[in-house]
Formats: sequence, C-alpha cells, structure tokens
Amino acid sequence: MEDRVNVLITIKAGEALVRQVEDLSPRVKVRLQPAHAAAEIPPDVWDEVQVLFTSGVLPDREMAPSLRWVQVTSAGIDHLLNHPLFEDRTVTLTTTSGMHAVTMAEYAFGFMLAFAHRIPTMMARQTAHDWPRDAGQVYQPRLLRDSTLGIIGYGSIGREIARLARAFGMTVLAAKRDVMHPAAAAEYALPGTGDPDGSLAHRLYPAQALKSMLHECDFVVLATPRTAETQRMLDAETLAAMKPGAVLINLARGGLVDEKALIKALESGALGGAALDVFEAEPLPEDSPLWDAPRLIISPHIAGVMPDYMAHAAEVFLANMARFLEGEDLLNVVNWARGY
Repeated sequence: MEDRVNVLITIKAGEALVRQVEDLSPRVKVRLQPAHAAAEIPPDVWDEVQVLFTSGVLPDREMAPSLRWVQVTSAGIDHLLNHPLFEDRTVTLTTTSGMHAVTMAEYAFGFMLAFAHRIPTMMARQTAHDWPRDAGQVYQPRLLRDSTLGIIGYGSIGREIARLARAFGMTVLAAKRDVMHPAAAAEYALPGTGDPDGSLAHRLYPAQALKSMLHECDFVVLATPRTAETQRMLDAETLAAMKPGAVLINLARGGLVDEKALIKALESGALGGAALDVFEAEPLPEDSPLWDAPRLIISPHIAGVMPDYMAHAAEVFLANMARFLEGEDLLNVVNWARGY
C-alpha cells in the first residue's frame, strides 16, 4: 500500500492500543516495541517509521528519514528542544498538554486550601501534641471566597485553575503572553474543563504588567512553560511586588523562581507561604536551605501524577492520530519560536 502509515509505539502499552490505532484506518501499520533507548529499535524499523509515540526514545534524524511526527507522553518539552532529531524543524512534535489540567488544578487548590485553613500549623501542633488555648486565633482561616487569585500562564492548566477558582468565589487575574487572543489555542482538553473562550478571568495582564497583577493577589499560581523569557521571572524585585502575606505556588518548572530570593521573602514574613513542586535542581539536594524555609510546602515534582497516566496519554495520541490521517491540524503542536 503506497500510502501506508508506519507507526512505532515505544511505551509499555497493550495490544488494545495497537488495535485502536489500526482501527482508525486500513492504511495504518503499528509496531509496539517498548524501549528505553533508540538503539534498542532495529535500524530497518527506524528507516520506515513515520509516526512515533514515545516517552522520550528519540532517534537522530538520519536514523529515521521518513519520520514526520512525534507524540510524546509529557506536556513539558524544554528538555527536548535541542535534540538532534528536531534540529531542522521538519519533524512535528506534539505534547500531552491539557491531559494534566484536572489533576494539577486540584493540586493547586490543595495547597491553597492548606494555607487558607492553616493545615501546616495543625500538623506541626499535632506532632507536638499541642492543643492551643487560643485555637480560634491560631487557626483563623483566610477564606478563598472573595480572595484574589493570580495565574501566571493561561494555558490548559491555568484555565482549569480559573474554572475552579470561579466556583470558589475568587477574583481571577491571569498573566499571559498574548492578551489579544484570550481563546484557548488548538490544545487537547477534557470535556467540561478549562476556559475555552477566555471568559473566566476577570482581567488579563501582559507579561510587562506582571508586577501590577501580583500586587493584587492573595494567591499566585505559576503554570507557565520554562523559556528564556520566563527563566527566574520571579526574582527578588518581582517577589517584592507581591501583596504582603500572599501565597506562591509553583507547579510549572524549576528555574522560574529565584529560590534564594524566595527564602528571604519567607524568612522576612513578606510572603505568607509558598508551595513548590518543582526546583532548579531535582532531586532537591539534602543540604538545600529550602527544606528548612518557614511556611514552605515541598512536594517532589508529582503535581502531574494521575491514575492510568499512559492510558490518558494514549487518548491524546489517538485524537491526534485521527487528525493526522485526515490531514487536519494536530493538537498541542510545539511552537519552536516560543519554545513550548
């Protein structure tokens, strides 16, 4: 068959996925070969493959001359931008952006509720077997209702956070790269989630007005990709612009926050708290001063973890595979100029 589409899947998946892909069209031929490195795949397979579904097993360009499209199982691709496969920009790369929106939005609210209702203090008092006499004062909550939430990065995760925030009765502010186009891009999204037309944010801010937004926010969530423009975007000066007592949550990427400046802001009491799921160095070194910073919750880069992760990633791949076969635009295509 002249127009046969050869698909290689290198993740651990069952034959059911193979059948689902092949059922999309008689043109499709699928090879399922879980692997950890490109060298584990026979050269003759690389020579013919046109579509690759993988967690990160990538060939050099000369190994796979027919390769046209790679679907990865992750949303972040900053670690892939300089891979030799993509040097000439002729291979399309798509992500699973949107797949993690629900679990990461819930994670963000877990942190917000923890700080709002003094749960870290409760746990510390429990460890000390301490029932405070002035419990009403010690555990005086900061209600999410009527609080202001700032979301930095208004992609699939930021939009789902906004949807939940409106249900909590919060004022939602969002900073995004292009405020002139509030509608969602061509991204994968679960039905009933997110903010497709960009109507849920009360106000949108361009990157240049970030400090103005931060000054208004009781809670700030970072949900933006790591690029040259966003690296250490929250430095000492920007952190100083935050509302006194505000809580910062970073679920995006390490390197977006100046960690030394954050520690100083926590130690001085300028910030009411922070929660970090990502760090400049991972795993976080045992001697990192972040471990002992006051009012800081640390989690080990798990905000995007969910049950049946690969099954959800396969759903994104299947949606894109159907589009690929029909010659339609793919979802979650990486924009090389933007870096995500």
